[in-house]
Amino acid sequence: MRIRHFAATALLWTGLVASSVQAQPRPCLTDGEAEALFQVLLPDMVSEMGRVCTALPASAFLRRPNPAFAARLQSGVAPALPSARSGIAKLLGPDLQPIAGSMFVLPALKVIVVPLAGQMIEPADCPKLDKIVANLAPLPPKNLAGVFVGMAQLDADRRKDGPKLPLCPMARPK
Repeated sequence: MRIRHFAATALLWTGLVASSVQAQPRPCLTDGEAEALFQVLLPDMVSEMGRVCTALPASAFLRRPNPAFAARLQSGVAPALPSARSGIAKLLGPDLQPIAGSMFVLPALKVIVVPLAGQMIEPADCPKLDKIVANLAPLPPKNLAGVFVGMAQLDADRRKDGPKLPLCPMARPK
């Protein structure tokens, strides 16, 4: 099943883009940085799900315009930007950290990451994605991003091969 890969893909491709410019190890992304990065990408990712899942009925959550949900997701972008930029700086490494604050970095990441994540969606996954997003939609953007990062961490823990986004290990509950 590729649904859990969808959350991982956004974070993974961000890391892959950055890792292609350097071979040295990078520090891991904290939960907060990964969540912020995903929170910034979330409005475009949800739109991409709706664009890709055209076989869903018109009444499906991902297919019908939901201005209130879209506005809520968008409202989460600005507060997440500082932590997202910190995570991007880590991914870029010391030589390229100065461009993490550039106004061009986030649009460039979106242009690369969102379509690649969309390609990971299999048509059979669309009804499941629709149900997941519809059920999680009432969450604040930060919490919604946290759920997707948790899924990415699960995926990273289970993967034995292939590139992984450098996520710091999830803290154990006390």
